[in-house]
Amino acid sequence: MPLSLFSRVSGLALLAVGALPGHATENQQLRALLGAPGQELVVPQNPGWYGQLWVQRYDASTFRDGQGHAQAIDVGNGVTAVRGGSIEANVLVPRLTYLSETYLGEGRLGVSVTLPLIDLTAHTRLTGRFPQGFPSAMAQAVQSQLDLAAQGASGSTTAQGDMEVAPFVDYQDDTSRLVLMAAFVAPTGHYDPAEPVNAGSGRYWTWRPGFVYGRAWDNGMEFGTRMLYSFNGVNSATHVRSGQYLHADYSLMYRYNDLWRLGLHGYAVKQFTRDTGPGVAADGNKAQTYALGPAVGYQSEDGNFAAELKLLPEFHARNRPEGMTSWVRLMFRLD
Repeated sequence: MPLSLFSRVSGLALLAVGALPGHATENQQLRALLGAPGQELVVPQNPGWYGQLWVQRYDASTFRDGQGHAQAIDVGNGVTAVRGGSIEANVLVPRLTYLSETYLGEGRLGVSVTLPLIDLTAHTRLTGRFPQGFPSAMAQAVQSQLDLAAQGASGSTTAQGDMEVAPFVDYQDDTSRLVLMAAFVAPTGHYDPAEPVNAGSGRYWTWRPGFVYGRAWDNGMEFGTRMLYSFNGVNSATHVRSGQYLHADYSLMYRYNDLWRLGLHGYAVKQFTRDTGPGVAADGNKAQTYALGPAVGYQSEDGNFAAELKLLPEFHARNRPEGMTSWVRLMFRLD
């Protein structure tokens, strides 16, 4: 095997895993709980304390590049390595929200705190594609190195993720709701750049202004959306700054009766600026993904308890995994 080719294949051990949909765009990750909001986008809330317990499951076995094709690495000498494998993530998300009696103009002041607990396993597979006439002995040697690199890029972790704190102003009337927020995410999660899989996304802060808008009609239809725009700091461990991206959640539900809602939920992510720093890919790792799927929600007659289930298959992913996100969400009035 030529020395240059051997060196390039051996260097694949540095291949980023790019895993959970709860991180920044560096290493093809997103620091966002995609698909998390639900019927609270529309349902008015009275002042007080609210507890929420969400469970997210994410599975992916497809990895897309910037053009939507299977991710592949040019090894040299006409050889490419195609990425495969799987990602399995289970995330427990406790969330605490307080809506006060204090007004700013016509809106009440409030704050939410979210701290995900993450169990993540990523298995990487690299399959060599060889040009016609490539010597079989050399192909076996290259594939052996690819297998070693894939093993080094696989792993698992169970740890605390990054905490989000979101002060907001909540404007409500009989048919609609508008929430203005200025959230930030602190690097509280476990992160080691030498490890292939981490619960934390990096040693940097994220600031994300945004809003929630919801409206309900007399015919039973309800529409809600949350839009956030993320500005990321420089990861002090890697000196990479993840690009800015828009993250939108949306729902269209039919209020079947006072207890049950049926409809569609989804999310969209679009990165508008490139990642910058050492080792960033030529396209800047600009990420994109969309999801849409069925949802069912329940709310008790007194409004003190609600539950929700939704299944959200992803599509049109770019520079990230493409899989299925599912949520079970429980919400309680605490006072």
